[in-house]
Amino acid sequence: MLWLNVLTDSTYDRAKAKTPTAQNIRVGNYHDFAKIVSTTTKPLNPEHSNLVIHTDGTIAAVYFDFVFKTDGIATNTGSETWQLVKTVDGWRIAAICYSSNRPVQQ
Repeated sequence: MLWLNVLTDSTYDRAKAKTPTAQNIRVGNYHDFAKIVSTTTKPLNPEHSNLVIHTDGTIAAVYFDFVFKTDGIATNTGSETWQLVKTVDGWRIAAICYSSNRPVQQ
């Protein structure tokens, strides 16, 4: 499965100022995400809105906006899209791509 995180311009500018070699597109995977979610000691609360699904019954695209909250504080916002395929075993995610607009650290 393809898993891409794309930093918004402002988030990328801040990352580049901190680390000159920072990249604006990061390739990840669900294993890394699961590790973060399963090892954090703070409550996580993702909120999703503006869900749109397009499908012909064989393939589908899902698009939504999100606010990812850690311990009640928005730590990441953006939009996310999933590309899905229908297999003989049911729907499977083929790709996830999401933008990251991280708030300025206080």
